[in-house]
Amino acid sequence: MLLTQKAYEIKEMELETLKERLKEARREKALAIAQADGDSRHDNFGFEQAEIQERAVIKEINDLTRLLQDAEIVEEKANSNTVDVGSRVEMELDYGDGDVETVVLKLQPLPSDESGVVTLNSPIGRAIFGQKENFYGECKLGGGNIVKIHILKIL
Repeated sequence: MLLTQKAYEIKEMELETLKERLKEARREKALAIAQADGDSRHDNFGFEQAEIQERAVIKEINDLTRLLQDAEIVEEKANSNTVDVGSRVEMELDYGDGDVETVVLKLQPLPSDESGVVTLNSPIGRAIFGQKENFYGECKLGGGNIVKIHILKIL
């Protein structure tokens, strides 16, 4: 996964938050065991729920840890000749249905609520990252659809 240094640090903070959630899930699990009559693990709804939550958080921690281990740090450059993180790019997208759509998208390192954004690790983001104006290429979208890309201008 490609990440800027800032995005990497954000993901590291997310990992720390998940570790705190794991501690809380384990506290809840211990409390459920302590409050149970008899066999503390069988027929104990609170224990079962805490265990499910604990497993989910552990999975998120493992996934995020792997992502950070495999991350490649890219620099945010202000090079107007190539598409970099933060670049706004005017391009034509041809989904093969006869319609060609002209869009202006900003390349971001992480998903955001901002409209007109494409992430660095999305299929289109990976295809245009580092490219120059008048680039022609294509990428495979989810579901196997192919989109042809033509970079018209880097704004």
